[in-house]
Amino acid sequence: MKRVWNLVWLIVLPLMAQNQTETLSPVLSEASLPFTLEIAQAPFQLPKGLQSYASGVYKGKWILIAGRTNGLHDFANVGNNFPPQFQNTTIYVIDPVLGASMSRTLVNAGLSQAEIDTLSVTSPEFCQKGHTLYIVGGYGINTTTGQMETKSTLTVVHLKKLIKWVQNGSKSTLRKAIRQTSHPLLQVTGGTLFRFSSHDPFLLIMGQNFANLYVGASNGVYTQQVRRFWLNDDRKHLSITPKAISAIFPDYRRRDLNVVPILRRNQPAYVALAGVFTLDTGVWTVPVTILPDGSSTQPDPEASDTFKQAMNHYECPAFGLYSTRSKNMYIVLPGGISYGFFSGGTFQTDAEIPFINQVTTIKIDKQDRYTQYLMHTEYPLIASTGSNPGNTLLFGAEAQFFLHADIATFANNVIRLDKITKPTVIGYLVGGIMSTLPNTNTFTDSTASPYIFTVKLIPK
Repeated sequence: MKRVWNLVWLIVLPLMAQNQTETLSPVLSEASLPFTLEIAQAPFQLPKGLQSYASGVYKGKWILIAGRTNGLHDFANVGNNFPPQFQNTTIYVIDPVLGASMSRTLVNAGLSQAEIDTLSVTSPEFCQKGHTLYIVGGYGINTTTGQMETKSTLTVVHLKKLIKWVQNGSKSTLRKAIRQTSHPLLQVTGGTLFRFSSHDPFLLIMGQNFANLYVGASNGVYTQQVRRFWLNDDRKHLSITPKAISAIFPDYRRRDLNVVPILRRNQPAYVALAGVFTLDTGVWTVPVTILPDGSSTQPDPEASDTFKQAMNHYECPAFGLYSTRSKNMYIVLPGGISYGFFSGGTFQTDAEIPFINQVTTIKIDKQDRYTQYLMHTEYPLIASTGSNPGNTLLFGAEAQFFLHADIATFANNVIRLDKITKPTVIGYLVGGIMSTLPNTNTFTDSTASPYIFTVKLIPK
């Protein structure tokens, strides 16, 4: 049986898949980095496995919305390979200090079925400003028509009111905590949403519009853009105003990628790393730098000195650290799915892009030179008790990083590396997909993960 895998859409990669570049940059030893990492299993976990969700944080508590509760979906050419019963219709509130959780279902929350559909999608884009969470798009069921679609909805979530609703447990309505608007510009899934400040537009970065049922060799319409828009909000009404028609770039045909806030010589920006898929079902390898105003640049992929990412190509719980002393930026990529990996100390590649537990760090120095390093740490060895019992579980794909509440950050949530002077737990890796095989064979070979892992940074 051909190997298949699930994250947002399932693609079987041919052996001769063509990546963005024919060559990859070398992966170096972590020895020259100013820190090392340790990943350990936390003493608590999610009430249920969850992947591809949206999240926010309020007073140290994590809020998890939407996503899916299964892992690998079926790959049949008939029927719905994203069964609606696995769409997550429960809102979770996790207290990492107490290791406790609360939850409440969207059913009987005073919402319409259409609103529930928009809040239970796979891979929406989201970002948080202050105590407000913004959720855009995502792929899921339209219960009225019975069709699958990419939503065009933006939801504004008041996190304090949402937590109060979860805690209340009565028949009070969730409607007081959310407001919504729609616009065709927002019909995106598998991309990323950011906004640096109130003076900057929202940026809807890459992704695609996938319509109807997913079947073998399906493709959505990739945006190939950094879409920019303003949200008009007078506290009573919401509306979207596109800033301008964004340019389309063939090399921005990416989804399910890591887009990470960074600092460049003390100035904020974002970097879009890797992602899938090229027209030849390969991976992207050359990063794209995006400024808060939405302008973007990509180095020449043909240039010999251009960085070509070798590992951790799919969305994983990425996070950034910056040193004001050295002006070096570091992006940590824990596990997930990767074209490149190490086996027995030797670098290898696999066009089927296997699940891995290996962690790399990408360094961007003050001259904007990129290098990638293999970290000594990996996810802990946890054996499968389900499919393929005894196999090591592989983590990271579609998981998220949650910052520890005591860690100092810059305005864009990049960690202040110089402030960490002793071994410190800096955050948590939460949920995602866990696979029992690098290259899965059936939909039972992976599932949504309930595991939570701590990340400890150890300065050298």
